[in-house]
Formats: sequence, C-alpha cells, structure tokens
Amino acid sequence: MEGKLKQLTTIALFVSASTMGQTSPLPEAKLKIEYKSVPEALAGLRAKPGTEFSVQNSWTIVVEPTLNVIWSFSPEGHPTYPSVVKRSVVERNGKTFIDMDVMCRGTKLACDTMVREFIDLSQKTSAHAESQN
Repeated sequence: MEGKLKQLTTIALFVSASTMGQTSPLPEAKLKIEYKSVPEALAGLRAKPGTEFSVQNSWTIVVEPTLNVIWSFSPEGHPTYPSVVKRSVVERNGKTFIDMDVMCRGTKLACDTMVREFIDLSQKTSAHAESQN
C-alpha cells in the first residue's frame, strides 16, 4: 500500500480535457474532514508528527504515510482558494480505492471543476496502480 501512496503523490496535478467540458452541478456530500476550516487543517497537519510536506504546481501537498492519506491545498490565486482535497487510499474486497473528501470555498462551478479534476486523477491513478499488480 505504501508504494501505491508514493505513486499517487508523484503524479502532478493537471486539468483534464474530459473534466473541463462537464458543467452540470455535482451533488453536495456530507463533509467528513475532521477540521472546521482549510487554515485549521493546514495548521493541524503541520503540528502532526510524521507528515510530509511538498509543493507541486503551486499546490501544497501533505502526505500522512502511516494513514495512506494525501491532502492537497489549493494555492492563493486559484479559483477555489482556500480549499483542500483529502484523498485516502483504502482497500476493499482486495481492490484499491481512493476515497475523497473536499472542503472548497470557491464558487460552485470552480469547486465542481476541481472535484472533477481530482476524480479524473484518482481514476487514472487507481487504474495505473491496478495495472502494476
């Protein structure tokens, strides 16, 4: 599982042409992030032992390797700022999945676009991980 997490962290964030064309609103989901705000999440993770920080394409990426969790914080100037995407790599029935939770403070359209980008990224990452098995 740790190798899969490392593969996930090394994939650069990108905008997928397939997700850019979709504009119908996404349904809202119950927030499962344990922090009350994006700044609180970043501060909490900075104080947490064992977290690994990096910057990729201006996004702050925080990895919790022991929990198989990756946090992606949008940069200032991004249409969704301040926002965070929490992706958890989990195994269910022998298959690897990426659960995703989002706290987004941009417009509905900007947040939906970001979520679609991460869904696309997660699907491609899962497919790549499965092909490596």
